[in-house]
Amino acid sequence: MIVVLDTSVWISALEFGGIPDLALVRALTEDQVAISDFIRTEIMRVLTGKFARDPAELEGQLDELLVQALFVEVTGEITGVCRDPNDNAILETAWKAQADYLVAGDKDLLSLGTFGGTVIISPAAYLELQ
Repeated sequence: MIVVLDTSVWISALEFGGIPDLALVRALTEDQVAISDFIRTEIMRVLTGKFARDPAELEGQLDELLVQALFVEVTGEITGVCRDPNDNAILETAWKAQADYLVAGDKDLLSLGTFGGTVIISPAAYLELQ
């Protein structure tokens, strides 16, 4: 399966652990993680800004985690689906990756249920998949 994790799941996993971290570990070990530069940049921006993580250390950690990841380019083709333009970029990542699942902590994304053939689910629901 191809799985995209939204920025909030990445940040929660890397900063707090818990269910988002379990979802990240599952995605990295059992499925194919897809990511865009948009998502990676947002992870870096939030964790180095709001949480004062060291940029070089975080960059190295992400490089290690994403060594097998599928990278897709977000060009702004998806617009107007969500009120937050950042959410549209997350949807575009999933759409371009032809992701089976978008694992999201964002309520606006979760409320969509599906987009372009991708099922949008919470980290807890992702962990319950067989």
